[in-house]
Amino acid sequence: MIDSQNVQRERLGKASRTDETPYTLPNPITFLLLPEFTSIALFSVVEALRVANRYAPRKYEWNLTSLEGGSAKDSNGIEICVSQNFFDLSDPPGTVIVVGGTAPNRFGTSQLFSKLRWFSSQGSMLGALDTAQQVLALGGLLDGYRVTVHWENASAFRERFRKSELTLNLFEFDRNRVTCAGGTAGIDMVLHAVEAEYGRDVAIRAAEHFMHERIRNGSEGQRLRTTDRWDIHHNKLVKSIELMEAEIEEPLSTAELADAVCLSPRQLSRLFKEHLQISPGQFYLELRLDRAHQMVLHSEMSVNAVAFACGFQSQSHFSRVYREKFGVSPRQTRTRNAIRQYPAMKASS
Repeated sequence: MIDSQNVQRERLGKASRTDETPYTLPNPITFLLLPEFTSIALFSVVEALRVANRYAPRKYEWNLTSLEGGSAKDSNGIEICVSQNFFDLSDPPGTVIVVGGTAPNRFGTSQLFSKLRWFSSQGSMLGALDTAQQVLALGGLLDGYRVTVHWENASAFRERFRKSELTLNLFEFDRNRVTCAGGTAGIDMVLHAVEAEYGRDVAIRAAEHFMHERIRNGSEGQRLRTTDRWDIHHNKLVKSIELMEAEIEEPLSTAELADAVCLSPRQLSRLFKEHLQISPGQFYLELRLDRAHQMVLHSEMSVNAVAFACGFQSQSHFSRVYREKFGVSPRQTRTRNAIRQYPAMKASS
């Protein structure tokens, strides 16, 4: 019989923290904003640092940089002023954090890799927010490290960068690397660093300042629990869905799923119909297509490779069911995403 919890741990990489890496963000902190970076990932960290400075005995210091200096435009088209060109930095910062967003792989150049490697060799902590982990991984800077990335990018990252130990945690501190999934997880990452350096009382005061009701552990998952996401509470139905989500590349049959949760195939089908108004097979197909959609958008994998990674043995069948669900082919999805424009937001006069 299949153990759904073991499968989840192995496939999703929700490994528990076993090393003694300290949760620290050494001063000063330099942020490198890649074009079309994600603002919430950046400002969750920056605002948490700002609030922490109200209570910490020693202040965090940081500066914003970009690849060309002047300013950096986020994924909404909002321009953020930066203090300098990243490549003009001469003194190694305590921490360098790259902030990613849309298609970060475009900015993985030999010049950037060389600069980051030099900083690392001089003792800088290297970090990445949201999707910037892909850039560090392209340069081999995450080989052998435990890494997390935004869940939408996780499948593509796992397929491409097999030398990293990928988790789906909120954040990861591993020796001289720190990675964060983005969103509001940056707040928790900073609060853990504050607690490690200045004690829990300081971290709690900072959390309460911006009404953060609790400090989440790094090992917590990024997504809502299955029960909340699907508004279901039947234990065997929940376990069935968790198994489906874990077994995308090699889908299980309805009989195998039913056996794993100690039901007959007919009973399992009845459960899905009653609670989700869909058959197990169709539900599983929807999950696989959603995963494929993420990989089409967030990776450079061929359509054929995406199809196989999501359990489709025929590219023609994959393209047909993909078009039925999303209205366009996988290649059209990728083309449209590549030419998508982000309107600049202008202040009213």
